[in-house]
Amino acid sequence: MIDKKKLADIMANQDPNTTLEVQNPEVEAQMEVYKNEETPDNLNILLNKARRGRFLVPANVDTEKKQPIPIFIKNEEGGCFIPIYTNKEHAEKAPKCPAILNMPFLSIVAMAVNSKIDIAGIVLNPFSNNLVLKDKLLKKIDEVERARAKAAKEGANGVSGKTKAIKLNAKQYAIFERKQFELIFLPNKLFAEGREFIDKLVEKKEQYIDELYEESYQQKKMYPYLEEEFSVMALSITEDFLAIRVDFQERDKSIGCSHRAYITWNESTGEAHYYLIEIAPENKTMVGEIDAEHKHSLHGEAPAEGAELQMILTLAKGEEEITS
Repeated sequence: MIDKKKLADIMANQDPNTTLEVQNPEVEAQMEVYKNEETPDNLNILLNKARRGRFLVPANVDTEKKQPIPIFIKNEEGGCFIPIYTNKEHAEKAPKCPAILNMPFLSIVAMAVNSKIDIAGIVLNPFSNNLVLKDKLLKKIDEVERARAKAAKEGANGVSGKTKAIKLNAKQYAIFERKQFELIFLPNKLFAEGREFIDKLVEKKEQYIDELYEESYQQKKMYPYLEEEFSVMALSITEDFLAIRVDFQERDKSIGCSHRAYITWNESTGEAHYYLIEIAPENKTMVGEIDAEHKHSLHGEAPAEGAELQMILTLAKGEEEITS
């Protein structure tokens, strides 16, 4: 028999915010948006809303250790998931349990990532919305939050000058690293490896961009992005000419960053080109290019997104070849 007074004490010691009157209307609304259109942007919006919220977690009680233990549910493959609920109404749809914890979303993520049990993910409102956040995503969220906490405490160090180091906040540092990746690291990789780079990009697509981006980060633990935030599309223009569009993440943009890159590869000549759709002042976008000598040049204002590829092909191959 469970001592209800002891249980109340346990709950009080576990978290000062013990009320079950938890509400997450913005999270619930965005869950529906994401279920209807599972895009990286919609997922990021959902996670940003969830990370500020508190959720209800069903639990059993360890009477020896005098603390509640989250209840797990299993899928058909035997994977263990932590069920969490956006409000009391959703929690009441689940089988009854001895206790319900009121926990911050990020604490739930950390608990799943650091559990001695192999946790396959978190399920939001499993008896209604049934939205699954898998373990790979949870690990990335946990890494990002730990990096944010470290940056908030210490500040991220930028480039040192002759007098003193410039300190950047987390967003400024992310923009600094983004420019380094788009303007230096990625084109250097292309021109250094040539066909090998192209083959890996075509094969691994978004995964390869995510890996390279993380590799380029000076402070690896601060790398905040997910593979789903990038998009890679390869187009065979002719038998020996390939164009690859790489869309970068939507967040952490500023003037000097790029919306996307276009990479072209001529199989017969072994020649590569690297173009960028760059963010310019006054809400303009420019077509930039980094060449094999690391020279950065501009080719004028970018056309509408649907006409970008034609301009890139014109620059890379010449108007006569493209229209033939």
